[in-house]
Order: sequence, then C-alpha cells, then structure tokens
Amino acid sequence: MKTPRRYQCAWLVLLILGMVAAGPVSAAGTGTLPLDANGDALISSDELAVSVLDYLEKKHTGMGADAGQYGDLVDGAYVYTYWNKTAKTVLDSSGQAVTLTRPIRRAVVMNGEAAETMRSLGYDSTNVVGVGKYILDDPVFFPEYAGMPNVGSVWSPDYEQIISLSPDAVFIYADFMDSKGDEIQETIQSMNPAVHVLRYDLFEPDTYAKEVGLLAAVVDREDEGTRFAAFYTRQMDTVTGRVAAIPDEERVPVYFESSDDFKSCAKGSGYHDKIIIAGGQNIFGNATPAYPVVNPESVLFGNPAVVVKLQGNGKLDFGGYEDDDSSKTTELYGSLIKRPGWKTIQAVKDGRVHIIDTDVFGGPKHFIGILYLATWFYPDVFADVNPEEVHQEYLTTYQHSMYDVTSHGVFVYPAAHSLDG
Repeated sequence: MKTPRRYQCAWLVLLILGMVAAGPVSAAGTGTLPLDANGDALISSDELAVSVLDYLEKKHTGMGADAGQYGDLVDGAYVYTYWNKTAKTVLDSSGQAVTLTRPIRRAVVMNGEAAETMRSLGYDSTNVVGVGKYILDDPVFFPEYAGMPNVGSVWSPDYEQIISLSPDAVFIYADFMDSKGDEIQETIQSMNPAVHVLRYDLFEPDTYAKEVGLLAAVVDREDEGTRFAAFYTRQMDTVTGRVAAIPDEERVPVYFESSDDFKSCAKGSGYHDKIIIAGGQNIFGNATPAYPVVNPESVLFGNPAVVVKLQGNGKLDFGGYEDDDSSKTTELYGSLIKRPGWKTIQAVKDGRVHIIDTDVFGGPKHFIGILYLATWFYPDVFADVNPEEVHQEYLTTYQHSMYDVTSHGVFVYPAAHSLDG
C-alpha cells in the first residue's frame, strides 16, 4: 500500500532530524544500497518512508526490529539526504575507484599520515575502531587513540584483529608501499570482501593537496578539505613563489645529514625534494644512491653555506612533540660544529647550522619543515615568515590541539624564538 505523501514528509523529517544525527551505529552489511527495495540503485521517498514505518511498527509491537534494521535506516537516511539518494563513487591515490553504498562509520587506520589528515578534515575519531601500532606509539600527538585496538604495522598487519573489528574501510599507504599494499588489500578482502581498502600516502609535497581532496570525498568532509587544502597551498606557495625569483646560480649550497652521521640525500629522495622546493642547492644532489653515505672530506670540499641535521629517529630518537628537554639537541649541535675541519665550513663560520626534527619535516607537516628551510636559506627574503606561528595555527585550527609549541617540544635548533630574542 502506498504511504500518503503527508506521512512520508513527516517521517522524513523525523528521520533526518533524529536518526541521521544519532550516535555511531554498528556496521551493517556493505555492498548494497540500504532501503533500495526495488533494486534501482536509488532510495526513493516511498522506500524511505515505508522502511521507517516498518521499523517503528516492529519496535512498538516487539515484532523483531533490531540493530541491523536501525543501521539500515540511519545509513539510508544519510544516503538519501547527503548523497542525492544513491551510492557515491570515490577515488584513492592508487587510482582505485571505490563505490560506497554507506558512509564509513567504522574505520581502521594503519598509517599516521591518514590519521593526521583525517583530523585536519574534522573526521569524527569515534568512527575509528582500530589503529596502527605507530599511531599508538605517539600518544602526545594522537591522545584520542590511547587504548584503541592495535592492528599492527603496515609492515606486519594483524589481520585477525582487523577483521574482528568489522570495519567498513581500512586505510593504508598507496605508492609508498606498492607491492606490500597490494598484499594487505588482497589479504583483507579475501577474508571479508565487503571491507573497502583505501590507499593514500599523504606525505609528498607534489601530491598532498590532491590527496587531501580525495580523502575528504571519502569521509564526506569536502568543505573542510577545500579549506585545509587552501591553508596548506598558501604556505607552499609562499615558498615556491618567492624562491622562483632567485636565479639558480645564486641559490645557497646546502649539506643535509640524516640522523646517521654523514648519511645525506640525493635526487630521488624526499629530503632532496624539500631542499629544492625551499630554494637550496643540495651539494650531494647528484650522488648515488638516493641516501648516500658521504666522505667527511667531501663535506669540507663542498663548503655548504647552510647545514641541516635531522633528529627524531635512529640513534637520535629524541625531540619532537614528546620531548620538552632540549639538552640532547643542544649537545648534538655542539658536536656538529666541533667536528674535525668544520670550523672552515662557511655554514659554521656564519652560524648557519640547524637541526630539524622529523615531526615537522616528514608526513603531512612537511610544509612546516619547508618553511623553516626557506627562512634558513634566505632570511631576508622570508623575514616576514614565522614557521613556528604557522605550526601553531596548524595544530590549533586543523589538528584541534591545545599543544603550545612555544612551551613544549623540540622541533628546531637553534629555536626560532631564541634567535629573535
């Protein structure tokens, strides 16, 4: 029997104002469009109204309304209201087209870059039901995931744990771990074909803004994605726009060193790309392999105008968000400028030796590190740019964090505010 139009409208209002705004629901079956009774790939107002009436009748009479039916109603109302009554096809960074028939209410996030970017998009963390071990290892930056089920690392996933969490989607890397990513996706979907495996890298300067848009579409945060991408692009354009005016022959020679002594970077590495974006000339840019261990004498011969040393991993696993004590960084700085022969390097003579932490040089926060590099390379050109202020804006506005970078953490040395004072 066809439901009178006046009742349809009443129940639609009830549904949209009540059920769509309801709290998290357990994942219902995926792959089919909820409430699509006639299979035409559209949820009509009649189908929606009839489903609501049926649910309420069963609920009232005790005839068998259950969580699954409620979940269908919530998801169906969402699709009807926000997706123009039909499924939504999205893309991930691997080029994979995925058709969503329901919003993602139960997500497993394997990599910190995805978790961080989701937070920038305002994705509700209560929809995340499991995270990778490295996210759990970073409780200062990811406090909301403390105690969350551990699904292992991207290199060693706990597949049983992942499947036990009944996720709608699992987020992993794309190109960064191409073959391993294929293996993870194939394994998860062989265990449960209904689980979407979505792949994003979210750390490359060349692709980050585009990936933000792709991810925003998946989690239905398109407006937030546009706003955040504009913020990110504005910071990057500040650097690239000004650097473009500097002739190649006038660009500063730079020696970059990873946390390992005399392990540098060359073309093909992310570190090299960031040096170039910031307007530097990498003195080992043409070396091989992408992360060469260089002869100490070749650093002296290269006579860099700026030296940048990386801390935050390996034997230099200190600093960053979790460390308020700069003593180890200060000690590292002292050991650098006292290396044999380094007093002859122009960078040491001019006081242009800098330490930067991985927390602001990798992942989604790479733009903060690039801002620091640019101000170190060309202090006059970037005199009005304060990377620390940009860092704080990012944390406060997009990461929704109360963390104060002027009183906590060790991200660069010498510290920017100490130089100003």
